Amino acid sequence: MKYVSCQNIQNGLRFEYNAIKLCCFMSGNTPEPLFIKKDYWGEKLDWKEVVDSIYKIRENQKNGITPAECVGCFGLQEREWDDNPKFKWIQIAHWSECNCNCTYCYRLQSNFEKPKKRYKIMPIIKELDKMNMLDYNGELAYSGGEPASLREFDDITNFFLKKGMRIIMVHSNGIKPVKSVLKGLKTDTMSVTVSVDCGDRQKFKQIKQVDAYNKVMDTLKKYVKAQGNDKTSVRSKYIIIPRVNDTKEDVDKWLDETQRVGIQKVILDFEADWLERNKHNIPEYIDELYQYIVDSTKQRGVELQFYGVATQYREIKKLNVEGYGLHQE
Repeated sequence: MKYVSCQNIQNGLRFEYNAIKLCCFMSGNTPEPLFIKKDYWGEKLDWKEVVDSIYKIRENQKNGITPAECVGCFGLQEREWDDNPKFKWIQIAHWSECNCNCTYCYRLQSNFEKPKKRYKIMPIIKELDKMNMLDYNGELAYSGGEPASLREFDDITNFFLKKGMRIIMVHSNGIKPVKSVLKGLKTDTMSVTVSVDCGDRQKFKQIKQVDAYNKVMDTLKKYVKAQGNDKTSVRSKYIIIPRVNDTKEDVDKWLDETQRVGIQKVILDFEADWLERNKHNIPEYIDELYQYIVDSTKQRGVELQFYGVATQYREIKKLNVEGYGLHQE
Protein backbone atom coordinates (compact mmCIF):
# COMPACT_ATOMS: atom_id res chain seq x y z
CA MET A 1 0.00 0.00 0.00
CA LYS A 2 1.33 3.45 -0.92
CA TYR A 3 1.30 6.17 1.75
CA VAL A 4 3.55 8.63 3.61
CA SER A 5 5.63 7.09 6.38
CA CYS A 6 9.27 6.32 7.23
CA GLN A 7 11.39 3.27 7.95
CA ASN A 8 11.52 4.01 11.67
CA ILE A 9 7.75 4.40 12.02
CA GLN A 10 7.28 1.17 10.13
CA ASN A 11 9.93 -1.02 11.77
CA GLY A 12 12.14 1.03 14.09
CA LEU A 13 13.04 0.47 17.73
CA ARG A 14 15.55 2.58 19.66
CA PHE A 15 16.71 1.96 23.24
CA GLU A 16 18.05 4.90 25.25
CA TYR A 17 19.10 5.05 28.88
CA ASN A 18 15.79 6.56 29.95
CA ALA A 19 13.37 5.81 27.12
CA ILE A 20 12.31 3.65 24.20
CA LYS A 21 11.62 5.46 20.93
CA LEU A 22 11.08 4.73 17.27
CA CYS A 23 14.09 6.88 16.33
CA CYS A 24 16.33 9.69 17.56
CA PHE A 25 15.33 12.40 15.07
CA MET A 26 13.50 15.60 15.94
CA SER A 27 11.53 17.57 13.36
CA GLY A 28 11.21 21.33 13.33
CA ASN A 29 7.73 20.84 14.74
CA THR A 30 8.57 19.61 18.24
CA PRO A 31 11.66 19.59 20.48
CA GLU A 32 11.27 15.85 21.11
CA PRO A 33 11.20 12.68 19.01
CA LEU A 34 8.36 10.19 19.20
CA PHE A 35 8.50 8.29 22.50
CA ILE A 36 7.10 4.80 22.93
CA LYS A 37 8.01 4.59 26.60
CA LYS A 38 9.29 7.50 28.69
CA ASP A 39 11.14 7.19 31.99
CA TYR A 40 12.26 3.68 31.18
CA TRP A 41 15.06 2.23 33.29
CA GLY A 42 14.93 -1.43 32.35
CA GLU A 43 11.68 -2.43 34.00
CA LYS A 44 9.85 -5.54 32.79
CA LEU A 45 7.62 -4.54 29.90
CA ASP A 46 4.40 -5.87 28.47
CA TRP A 47 5.74 -6.09 24.93
CA LYS A 48 2.30 -6.85 23.51
CA GLU A 49 1.11 -3.50 24.85
CA VAL A 50 4.19 -1.73 23.43
CA VAL A 51 3.78 -3.38 20.03
CA ASP A 52 0.05 -2.54 19.95
CA SER A 53 0.84 1.14 20.53
CA ILE A 54 3.32 1.08 17.64
CA TYR A 55 0.78 -0.67 15.39
CA LYS A 56 -1.67 2.18 16.05
CA ILE A 57 0.93 4.69 14.84
CA ARG A 58 1.53 2.63 11.69
CA GLU A 59 -2.20 2.34 11.01
CA ASN A 60 -2.63 6.09 11.45
CA GLN A 61 0.07 6.66 8.84
CA LYS A 62 -1.94 4.59 6.36
CA ASN A 63 -4.82 6.99 6.96
CA GLY A 64 -2.68 10.09 6.56
CA ILE A 65 -2.38 10.86 10.27
CA THR A 66 1.25 11.64 11.16
CA PRO A 67 2.30 12.12 14.81
CA ALA A 68 3.00 15.77 15.62
CA GLU A 69 6.55 14.80 16.60
CA CYS A 70 7.21 13.56 13.06
CA VAL A 71 5.64 16.33 10.98
CA GLY A 72 8.29 18.01 8.84
CA CYS A 73 10.91 15.30 9.35
CA PHE A 74 13.22 14.59 6.40
CA GLY A 75 12.62 10.86 6.86
CA LEU A 76 8.99 10.98 5.74
CA GLN A 77 8.39 9.84 2.18
CA GLU A 78 5.57 8.50 0.06
CA ARG A 79 6.20 4.97 -1.18
CA GLU A 80 4.86 1.44 -1.19
CA TRP A 81 5.17 0.19 2.37
CA ASP A 82 4.85 -3.49 3.21
CA ASP A 83 3.02 -4.91 6.21
CA ASN A 84 6.10 -6.40 7.88
CA PRO A 85 5.29 -6.06 11.61
CA LYS A 86 8.77 -6.95 12.89
CA PHE A 87 11.44 -4.63 14.24
CA LYS A 88 13.95 -4.23 11.44
CA TRP A 89 15.90 -1.06 12.33
CA ILE A 90 17.21 -1.55 15.87
CA GLN A 91 19.21 1.18 17.58
CA ILE A 92 21.00 0.59 20.86
CA ALA A 93 21.99 3.73 22.75
CA HIS A 94 21.12 2.90 26.34
CA TRP A 95 24.46 3.77 27.93
CA SER A 96 26.45 7.00 28.12
CA GLU A 97 29.84 5.95 29.47
CA CYS A 98 32.71 7.21 27.35
CA ASN A 99 36.47 7.71 27.59
CA CYS A 100 36.50 11.14 25.94
CA ASN A 101 34.52 14.38 26.23
CA CYS A 102 33.64 15.68 22.78
CA THR A 103 32.61 19.32 23.02
CA TYR A 104 29.40 18.64 21.07
CA CYS A 105 28.36 15.56 23.09
CA TYR A 106 24.90 15.41 24.63
CA ARG A 107 26.53 14.33 27.91
CA LEU A 108 27.95 17.83 28.36
CA GLN A 109 24.64 19.61 27.88
CA SER A 110 23.12 21.30 30.92
CA ASN A 111 19.86 19.32 30.64
CA PHE A 112 21.58 15.93 30.48
CA GLU A 113 20.16 13.65 33.15
CA LYS A 114 22.82 11.28 34.43
CA PRO A 115 21.46 7.72 34.16
CA LYS A 116 20.20 6.21 37.39
CA LYS A 117 21.48 2.85 36.23
CA ARG A 118 22.30 1.00 33.05
CA TYR A 119 19.83 -1.74 32.18
CA LYS A 120 20.69 -4.87 30.25
CA ILE A 121 19.70 -5.24 26.62
CA MET A 122 20.36 -8.96 26.06
CA PRO A 123 17.29 -10.17 28.03
CA ILE A 124 15.10 -7.82 25.97
CA ILE A 125 16.63 -8.95 22.68
CA LYS A 126 16.15 -12.62 23.62
CA GLU A 127 12.52 -11.96 24.59
CA LEU A 128 11.81 -10.21 21.27
CA ASP A 129 13.57 -13.01 19.41
CA LYS A 130 11.41 -15.58 21.21
CA MET A 131 8.32 -13.58 20.21
CA ASN A 132 9.57 -13.66 16.59
CA MET A 133 9.53 -9.85 16.53
CA LEU A 134 13.03 -9.25 15.09
CA ASP A 135 13.76 -9.06 11.37
CA TYR A 136 17.38 -10.06 10.86
CA ASN A 137 17.30 -8.80 7.29
CA GLY A 138 17.60 -5.32 8.75
CA GLU A 139 20.10 -3.19 10.60
CA LEU A 140 21.49 -3.00 14.13
CA ALA A 141 23.09 0.34 15.01
CA TYR A 142 25.02 1.30 18.13
CA SER A 143 25.03 5.01 18.92
CA GLY A 144 25.15 5.41 22.67
CA GLY A 145 28.29 5.93 24.66
CA GLU A 146 31.55 4.26 23.68
CA PRO A 147 31.13 0.56 22.69
CA ALA A 148 34.43 -0.30 24.38
CA SER A 149 32.82 0.67 27.70
CA LEU A 150 29.66 -1.43 27.28
CA ARG A 151 30.09 -4.84 28.92
CA GLU A 152 27.29 -6.38 26.88
CA PHE A 153 28.65 -5.11 23.58
CA ASP A 154 30.44 -8.30 22.52
CA ASP A 155 27.51 -10.50 23.64
CA ILE A 156 24.94 -8.42 21.76
CA THR A 157 27.10 -8.18 18.65
CA ASN A 158 27.95 -11.88 18.59
CA PHE A 159 24.24 -12.73 19.03
CA PHE A 160 23.28 -10.70 15.96
CA LEU A 161 26.25 -11.97 13.96
CA LYS A 162 25.16 -15.54 14.72
CA LYS A 163 21.57 -14.72 13.72
CA GLY A 164 22.83 -13.40 10.40
CA MET A 165 21.88 -9.73 10.87
CA ARG A 166 22.41 -8.19 7.46
CA ILE A 167 23.91 -4.89 8.66
CA ILE A 168 25.56 -3.97 11.98
CA MET A 169 26.66 -0.35 12.37
CA VAL A 170 28.99 0.69 15.17
CA HIS A 171 29.75 4.28 16.16
CA SER A 172 32.89 4.62 18.23
CA ASN A 173 35.52 7.15 19.24
CA GLY A 174 38.18 4.62 18.23
CA ILE A 175 40.43 5.19 21.23
CA LYS A 176 40.38 1.49 22.04
CA PRO A 177 39.86 -1.31 19.46
CA VAL A 178 36.94 -3.65 20.20
CA LYS A 179 37.33 -7.41 19.67
CA SER A 180 33.88 -8.08 18.22
CA VAL A 181 34.31 -5.18 15.79
CA LEU A 182 37.54 -6.71 14.49
CA LYS A 183 35.63 -9.99 14.14
CA GLY A 184 32.57 -8.42 12.53
CA LEU A 185 34.51 -6.41 9.95
CA LYS A 186 35.85 -9.64 8.45
CA THR A 187 32.29 -10.79 7.66
CA ASP A 188 31.29 -7.76 5.52
CA THR A 189 28.28 -7.49 7.83
CA MET A 190 29.64 -4.77 10.06
CA SER A 191 30.72 -1.19 9.53
CA VAL A 192 32.39 1.09 12.05
CA THR A 193 32.28 4.88 12.00
CA VAL A 194 34.74 6.93 14.05
CA SER A 195 34.18 10.65 14.55
CA VAL A 196 37.69 11.99 14.03
CA ASP A 197 36.61 15.53 13.07
CA CYS A 198 40.14 16.73 12.34
CA GLY A 199 43.56 15.77 11.03
CA ASP A 200 46.02 16.55 13.80
CA ARG A 201 46.68 15.95 17.48
CA GLN A 202 46.16 19.51 18.74
CA LYS A 203 42.81 20.01 17.07
CA PHE A 204 41.74 16.58 18.33
CA LYS A 205 42.58 17.61 21.92
CA GLN A 206 40.54 20.79 21.48
CA ILE A 207 37.46 18.94 20.22
CA LYS A 208 37.64 15.71 22.22
CA GLN A 209 39.27 17.10 25.36
CA VAL A 210 41.56 14.06 25.57
CA ASP A 211 45.01 13.50 24.07
CA ALA A 212 44.27 10.34 22.10
CA TYR A 213 44.62 11.22 18.41
CA ASN A 214 47.49 8.78 17.81
CA LYS A 215 45.57 5.96 19.53
CA VAL A 216 42.56 6.61 17.30
CA MET A 217 44.63 6.50 14.13
CA ASP A 218 46.27 3.24 15.28
CA THR A 219 42.81 1.73 15.91
CA LEU A 220 41.64 2.81 12.46
CA LYS A 221 44.65 1.11 10.89
CA LYS A 222 43.73 -2.13 12.69
CA TYR A 223 40.11 -1.83 11.60
CA VAL A 224 41.07 -1.15 7.98
CA LYS A 225 43.33 -4.21 8.01
CA ALA A 226 40.49 -6.35 9.43
CA GLN A 227 38.06 -5.49 6.61
CA GLY A 228 36.77 -8.31 4.43
CA ASN A 229 35.82 -7.79 0.80
CA ASP A 230 34.03 -4.51 1.49
CA LYS A 231 36.80 -1.94 1.74
CA THR A 232 34.37 0.83 2.72
CA SER A 233 33.37 -0.76 6.05
CA VAL A 234 35.59 1.58 8.08
CA ARG A 235 34.50 5.23 7.96
CA SER A 236 35.91 8.46 9.32
CA LYS A 237 33.30 11.06 10.25
CA TYR A 238 33.74 14.82 10.11
CA ILE A 239 31.31 16.91 12.12
CA ILE A 240 31.54 20.54 11.03
CA ILE A 241 31.88 22.63 14.19
CA PRO A 242 31.79 26.35 13.32
CA ARG A 243 34.73 28.36 14.68
CA VAL A 244 36.58 25.14 15.52
CA ASN A 245 37.23 22.98 12.42
CA ASP A 246 35.55 25.07 9.75
CA THR A 247 38.39 25.83 7.30
CA LYS A 248 39.50 24.19 4.08
CA GLU A 249 42.88 23.58 5.70
CA ASP A 250 41.15 21.60 8.48
CA VAL A 251 39.31 19.52 5.92
CA ASP A 252 42.43 18.86 3.85
CA LYS A 253 44.36 17.63 6.91
CA TRP A 254 41.51 15.31 7.80
CA LEU A 255 41.20 13.88 4.30
CA ASP A 256 44.99 13.47 4.02
CA GLU A 257 45.10 11.47 7.26
CA THR A 258 41.96 9.56 6.32
CA GLN A 259 43.55 8.33 3.10
CA ARG A 260 46.88 7.70 4.77
CA VAL A 261 45.35 4.99 6.98
CA GLY A 262 43.49 3.47 4.01
CA ILE A 263 39.91 4.62 4.64
CA GLN A 264 37.84 4.81 1.46
CA LYS A 265 34.53 6.13 2.80
CA VAL A 266 33.80 9.19 4.94
CA ILE A 267 30.76 10.62 6.70
CA LEU A 268 29.80 14.29 6.86
CA ASP A 269 27.62 15.87 9.52
CA PHE A 270 27.05 19.17 11.30
CA GLU A 271 27.12 20.09 14.97
CA ALA A 272 23.43 19.62 15.71
CA ASP A 273 22.75 22.41 18.21
CA TRP A 274 24.58 24.95 16.04
CA LEU A 275 22.52 24.06 12.97
CA GLU A 276 19.28 24.27 14.94
CA ARG A 277 20.22 27.73 16.22
CA ASN A 278 21.43 29.01 12.85
CA LYS A 279 19.24 27.20 10.32
CA HIS A 280 17.69 30.49 9.17
CA ASN A 281 20.99 32.33 8.99
CA ILE A 282 23.73 29.92 7.87
CA PRO A 283 26.94 31.81 7.00
CA GLU A 284 28.01 31.73 3.38
CA TYR A 285 31.45 30.33 4.25
CA ILE A 286 29.77 27.23 5.74
CA ASP A 287 27.97 26.66 2.44
CA GLU A 288 31.30 27.00 0.65
CA LEU A 289 32.96 24.55 3.07
CA TYR A 290 30.20 22.02 2.53
CA GLN A 291 30.67 22.23 -1.23
CA TYR A 292 34.44 22.03 -0.83
CA ILE A 293 34.08 18.73 1.05
CA VAL A 294 31.73 17.36 -1.61
CA ASP A 295 34.14 18.34 -4.39
CA SER A 296 37.30 17.24 -2.56
CA THR A 297 36.04 13.76 -1.76
CA LYS A 298 34.95 13.30 -5.36
CA GLN A 299 38.36 14.41 -6.67
CA ARG A 300 40.15 12.09 -4.25
CA GLY A 301 37.94 9.12 -5.12
CA VAL A 302 36.62 8.86 -1.56
CA GLU A 303 32.99 7.84 -1.07
CA LEU A 304 30.91 10.40 0.85
CA GLN A 305 27.79 9.77 2.93
CA PHE A 306 25.62 12.30 4.78
CA TYR A 307 24.29 11.72 8.26
CA GLY A 308 21.04 13.06 9.67
CA VAL A 309 21.97 16.64 10.57
CA ALA A 310 23.82 17.08 7.27
CA THR A 311 20.69 15.88 5.51
CA GLN A 312 18.67 18.50 7.38
CA TYR A 313 21.18 21.07 6.16
CA ARG A 314 20.72 19.80 2.59
CA GLU A 315 16.96 20.16 2.94
CA ILE A 316 17.31 23.70 4.29
CA LYS A 317 19.47 24.57 1.29
CA LYS A 318 17.04 22.80 -1.05
CA LEU A 319 19.74 20.44 -2.25
CA ASN A 320 18.75 17.14 -3.79
CA VAL A 321 17.97 14.55 -1.13
CA GLU A 322 15.80 12.40 -3.37
CA GLY A 323 16.24 8.74 -2.61
CA TYR A 324 17.78 9.44 0.78
CA GLY A 325 17.24 6.53 3.14
CA LEU A 326 17.48 6.47 6.91
CA HIS A 327 19.03 3.02 6.72
CA GLN A 328 21.07 0.91 4.34
CA GLU A 329 18.39 -1.04 2.50
